[in-house]
Amino acid sequence: MIVRQHALGVAASLRNEIPGIRRVLIARTDGLPFYDDGDASQHDSSAAVVATVLGIAQQSGMAFGLDGLEMTTVRGPAGSMVVYAIDDHHLLAVVTEPKVNLVLLDRVVLRLIAGMRGASTQTAAHAY
Repeated sequence: MIVRQHALGVAASLRNEIPGIRRVLIARTDGLPFYDDGDASQHDSSAAVVATVLGIAQQSGMAFGLDGLEMTTVRGPAGSMVVYAIDDHHLLAVVTEPKVNLVLLDRVVLRLIAGMRGASTQTAAHAY
């Protein structure tokens, strides 16, 4: 089970390790917000948008036989939004400045997601 402390730790780590992070959002795959350090008035709509982006990417990956999805990127002149599947029920979206090193971002995020998955497994085991 992913808890708010996991989200806070991931957001803090990303901001400390990678300059140019503008926003970190963790949402449920059904479009409900879980954690968002962006404008509070946009939490619900932003969570729905990133869940939709992830869903479209997953369907596209399946259509082309890509065997699962790790992440998808939306890139424009003002920056990038990278969306990662955390587990079957959660996703992580990171919005960056235009010049952020996306390869470094990917490495850091995958490490943080692995840590979050491990911590959530331990949390679930201790709940019983």
